[in-house]
Amino acid sequence: MDQKTLAAINLRAVLRTLVQLPALDPQAEQILLHDPITLQFAATGVTKVRLRLGTGHVEYYPGGGPADMKLAFPAPVMVNKMFDGAGAPIPTKGITKIKYLLGPFTKLTDRLSYYLRPTPELLADPEYARVNAILTLHVAAYATAEVGNFDERGRAVAPNMTDGVIVLGVADERDNQALTLVVEDHRFRVVDGEHRSEAGSGTKYAYMNFANLDTAGQVLRGELASYPAIGRELISLGGYIPLLDSMNKLLGIVPFYLS
Repeated sequence: MDQKTLAAINLRAVLRTLVQLPALDPQAEQILLHDPITLQFAATGVTKVRLRLGTGHVEYYPGGGPADMKLAFPAPVMVNKMFDGAGAPIPTKGITKIKYLLGPFTKLTDRLSYYLRPTPELLADPEYARVNAILTLHVAAYATAEVGNFDERGRAVAPNMTDGVIVLGVADERDNQALTLVVEDHRFRVVDGEHRSEAGSGTKYAYMNFANLDTAGQVLRGELASYPAIGRELISLGGYIPLLDSMNKLLGIVPFYLS
């Protein structure tokens, strides 16, 4: 497993998915009922990201900037050890906030892990399965971009991809979800929502729509293969198909990092 890719996924996919959590989980919202605090995570050679947490919400910002506490990771493996509970970052600012990092922030990430690491017993609860599917869709989409940008196999796919956008969506009346994978100059990023023109005029467009959240959850958890789902019209595809073929190669690598 490439430590740099995993660190990018942890910082830019897993942490970013925290944004969705408070609206789906009352316990997470309760943890966040405090004055806002901004944390910056900086991994050498990988990325910087910031989280603003408080008043019942989480906001995610790519890149560095003003923060109440800044955490440094001189090597990517240090990021991954922190996420495994086997290591700690180096505080470069706001060391007095360490209680927040070890307290409310850890409780919040534990709630995310609870939903992203399901068991058959937990999935028997329809509401749990719903939340799991939404969060899994987001973390998988975000991680797909990081695989394309960092993973050796992903970087082998990137040169064959033309500029364009791929919309991943769930056509469900209750839980309409959409994320857009943007490809520009063989680099990848994800925008929340449906943004067909995000990569500019003249670029290619494709989409993959799940019929419902249950299908999205089953496919992304590996319980249902994509091709049978397409045959049963549980997944609809359209647009520039070569983009979808390449995206599926990237998406296929994601479980290797998120398992």
